[in-house]
Amino acid sequence: MINESLSLTSSITYTPETNLTSENTRIISTFLVLPSGNTTDRDEREINIGDTDFTFPSQYTLGLGIGKEKRWFVGGEYTNIKTSNLTNRSFDIDFATFTDASKFRLGGFYIPNYNSIGKYWNRVVYRGGVRFEETGININGEGINEFGISFGVGLPVGRLFTNMNIGIEVGRRGTTDFELVQENFFNTFISLSLNDRWFEKRYYD
Repeated sequence: MINESLSLTSSITYTPETNLTSENTRIISTFLVLPSGNTTDRDEREINIGDTDFTFPSQYTLGLGIGKEKRWFVGGEYTNIKTSNLTNRSFDIDFATFTDASKFRLGGFYIPNYNSIGKYWNRVVYRGGVRFEETGININGEGINEFGISFGVGLPVGRLFTNMNIGIEVGRRGTTDFELVQENFFNTFISLSLNDRWFEKRYYD
């Protein structure tokens, strides 16, 4: 809390690296389909496959925001993922490597007048945000990045605190350099926030 009207919010999270080992079995068989539709095995062979080691990378996230309760808020978040430490022979792909991934997000909301009675649009929550991501995937020496801009509104429904949330996002992923593929995408989001008053004391029976 900075003062009576402004509040400062911060956060930090960390997820440690995780190592897993899987035991693999592969069986190859041939079978005969009988006129009745049933099947019978003709030959079966088990192939020895080595165990697979997985290393899931560590990551940390830093967040910081400032705002006024029920009026406005602006916040940013940074995430770093050590995908360069990711190991799994299933991911050994020619011309592709993994580097550390990072994500940066900046966004906020604004409510003109939360307690407005006569003007509906003054109670609407207006939201906006932007994000940039280095995915950690490197193809032919070129990093694959992603960028997106989003807008949305929270529409009050009914007399209480229920909102219908509608949002859109437009963005771009990848690059056309070195004959790679670039995607332009458009996403829509719809959700419903259900809020009500619980355990209210009755003054009249």
